[in-house]
Amino acid sequence: MAAAITTLQGTLAGKILTDTAVSNSVVANPTSGAATIYHIEFDNTANSSVTYLKMYEATSVTLGTTEPALVIKAAASTKEYVSVPMGLLMSVGASYVATTTASNSAGSPAAPSNACKLTFLYS
Repeated sequence: MAAAITTLQGTLAGKILTDTAVSNSVVANPTSGAATIYHIEFDNTANSSVTYLKMYEATSVTLGTTEPALVIKAAASTKEYVSVPMGLLMSVGASYVATTTASNSAGSPAAPSNACKLTFLYS
């Protein structure tokens, strides 16, 4: 499934991005520009090994060259939650990939056995 965006009404006045098929292919700039991220849920429950969510402050990512702005390590069969009350500004755009490769090596990173799920709240 491609990333889906939901607009929130009211005092939050933000958006929620939900992607149910995060793997080792970069999802480039699903926010269509700058984003301030306030909460991240990274779901690795479908995998029996550690998986890393790598987020980039970039609209285009060259794996092995572009350094991630944030790396979240999810243990096997777990979900990780990260809250950033003041917000994590991705001034250019936000892109991401999930991999079992901890390092920022060139080429296609190792894919998790099963796709992960990602949800984040941003404005």
